[in-house]
Amino acid sequence: MAGEERRVVALGEAMLRLTAPAGERLARTGLLRSYVAGSEANVARALAALGVPVRWVSALPRSSLGDRVLAELRAAGVDTSHVQRDERGRLGLFFVEQGSGTRPSRVLYDRAGSAFALMDSLPPRALDGASHAVVSGITPALGARSRRLAQSFAEQARRAGALLCVDVNYRSMLWSPAQARRGLADLLAQAELVLCSERDARSVFGLAGSAAELIRPFAARWVPRASTVVITRGDRGSVMLRGRELLEAPAHGAQVLDRFGAGDAFMAGLLWGMYTGERAADSLALAGALAALNCTVLGDAAEFTAQELRAAAQQQQLEPILR
Repeated sequence: MAGEERRVVALGEAMLRLTAPAGERLARTGLLRSYVAGSEANVARALAALGVPVRWVSALPRSSLGDRVLAELRAAGVDTSHVQRDERGRLGLFFVEQGSGTRPSRVLYDRAGSAFALMDSLPPRALDGASHAVVSGITPALGARSRRLAQSFAEQARRAGALLCVDVNYRSMLWSPAQARRGLADLLAQAELVLCSERDARSVFGLAGSAAELIRPFAARWVPRASTVVITRGDRGSVMLRGRELLEAPAHGAQVLDRFGAGDAFMAGLLWGMYTGERAADSLALAGALAALNCTVLGDAAEFTAQELRAAAQQQQLEPILR
């Protein structure tokens, strides 16, 4: 970005992921491996590794677990100066049993009463200097306080001249499709970059057809201000609507070690491409490459350098299809 350097600002909750070793059940394991997680925090860490100035806005408990999260984000290069510390709340947890073959992975949440869910207002000047403001659909799903917080974030982003970037990121354990449609409507109506999975476009927004067929109706009905809309299809790639141009990109191949955080890595790669002025097609390819890289390491955050990301994207030699 030419001229004055501006930053990405992300709002969201951090949690601790506790994962049983591969091949072990949660009910039987004697060992859990812990990782700092959280959609917007993952995006922030990935962008910081790529060299983008990024600020994470959140609330953490005054506890050793809160200290750990703060230390990891700071060590990653994320600006945590607008993270509130709260005596009342706790750090949310979630437990993961890794699937194999016909046995799917299982996720159990223990996040009620978190410091972030109790957060009433944004810190002053949280969006100063922001070029992009990032929030996921998980934040408004946490309750009325968090919905108001997300709305305030969107309004402040507009006043700061920042592009509002929203990942739908639907979680069925937090709210129903009908609740999500209502709870996300105002936020999506203000968004200028929107990311949504093909599955969520169907189950939450009631759309039918392939990703290429449903992306225009989704954009027209739900995200009228968005200049960039992306529908992800997992291992079948992604589709981007940029203005009137439709792009399709195949998935990047990767040997999957840990899928958690892949969608957040995709968002970070997409944002990095936009932040650095890449062509839309190149931004889409970089997003897919970072998501693939994320799956090759344990943990939720894709902390890769710009050189590593470009090498991965070039190695695939993928050309998005123009329509």
